[in-house]
Amino acid sequence: MGIGNILMRDDGAGVRAVEFLRGQKLPENISLVDVGTTIYHTMGILSESEKLIVFDAVRLDQKPGTVYSFNADELRTKMPRKASSHEIGVLDALALLSLSGQAVPEVVIIGVEPKDYGSWGDELSPEVLAAIPEMADRAMVQLKSWGAV
Repeated sequence: MGIGNILMRDDGAGVRAVEFLRGQKLPENISLVDVGTTIYHTMGILSESEKLIVFDAVRLDQKPGTVYSFNADELRTKMPRKASSHEIGVLDALALLSLSGQAVPEVVIIGVEPKDYGSWGDELSPEVLAAIPEMADRAMVQLKSWGAV
């Protein structure tokens, strides 16, 4: 699942990672979804998923292009402040699932430190663009560990 606004430069990194993976050969049991900034509208996908990888720009004040991997619990502790521009965050969406009594998928967030987060433009910064293959590689490693590929 790619999250982000492709019209706000590096905020679109999650969506661009999904676009990159669309060019890879993946098993049929893997779905790629471009959520944009409206994860709320994809609650059905979340509730039907057993396992979920979320790609997003994640601001942790490190070097631009730094790639991160977190499970949901690690994300709660490593991101105490709202570090996303989206209307509802991944953790919020998972909490809504839990509160409604629905199964919550196992989630891994693969993020990248943005350089240009907030100015208008549809191109990623060179640092973030160069990190997209690493984000995809981390996703493939995670999928292999889950036995999905």
